[in-house]
Amino acid sequence: MKRPPYHLRPNKAADRFALIEAIRRLERLGNLEEYTYYGLGGSFLEDFRLLYEFYPTIKMISVEEDEEIYKCQQFHLPCGILHLENTDLTSYITQYEPSDKKSIFWLDYTRLEHSCFEDFKALLGKVAAMSMIKVTLRAEPKDYWRRYKPLRKRKAEEFRKKFESIMPDASSNPPRKSEDFAYLVQEMLQITTQQALPAEATPLMFQPVSSFYYSNGTGMFTLTGIVCLRDEKVKVNEAFNGWEFANLTWAKPKLINVPILSTKERLHLQHCLPCMTSAGNTLRAKLGYLIDDDIPKTEAALEQYAVFHRYSPYFMRTIP
Repeated sequence: MKRPPYHLRPNKAADRFALIEAIRRLERLGNLEEYTYYGLGGSFLEDFRLLYEFYPTIKMISVEEDEEIYKCQQFHLPCGILHLENTDLTSYITQYEPSDKKSIFWLDYTRLEHSCFEDFKALLGKVAAMSMIKVTLRAEPKDYWRRYKPLRKRKAEEFRKKFESIMPDASSNPPRKSEDFAYLVQEMLQITTQQALPAEATPLMFQPVSSFYYSNGTGMFTLTGIVCLRDEKVKVNEAFNGWEFANLTWAKPKLINVPILSTKERLHLQHCLPCMTSAGNTLRAKLGYLIDDDIPKTEAALEQYAVFHRYSPYFMRTIP
């Protein structure tokens, strides 16, 4: 049993807080008490703990296949309204029946497999209108890009064979850059939504609202969107317009790369935030020293902090 410390990873934490903000905007489209949140909470149920802190009236269900992690979840149960299911996600989606009740799903994978897209596709065809789905997938170019050319060729062929039915160009190789690979994964998800909800067959569509890529030591991509009636697309877009992280047009995903700063550094920079222009330069000057190898890297890191500082967690040592 592996227990990755996702609750201690700042980029993952920023992604988690972005979901909380997306749910806040979802509230403009309906009563959150009508929703049930479904997720893969891991050992410590961090997203459920956070969701309960902000929205204690949302019903919650955690799906976990591993028996030992399931026992760990029982120990760390943050509240009585959270129901734990000891089963695999594919089986749960197969038996899931919404009965026109709205849902919020986070398909939080640590891998990139065709079965993940099949789960997503199956769920798209089941959820009620105005339900939210977030899907997170591994997006690591190093899985396929190898220096040894014969091995790189074989890995590319394996990728194309595995995902040819959902690739925008089935003859192309996996990209080498993280941002390009993440965008390819997003395009594959977009094609999956079109296959699941074709315009000629259903009044429903999947409207994206945000997408990000980041690293937890491994490259990851995450997409959030809403299944809605096609004639309610404008209504959904209005709910998310003005959000700095909104992606309503399948544009390239935004990078999350939050720098590690001490509490003293964060408090020192707080007086300059929010900073709308030249944030990297302004915060570097305020700090007075470099936090990375050179000025451009330091300013890029502080630019990221300026963007995500409200979503950046504090990690502290405490005495239990």
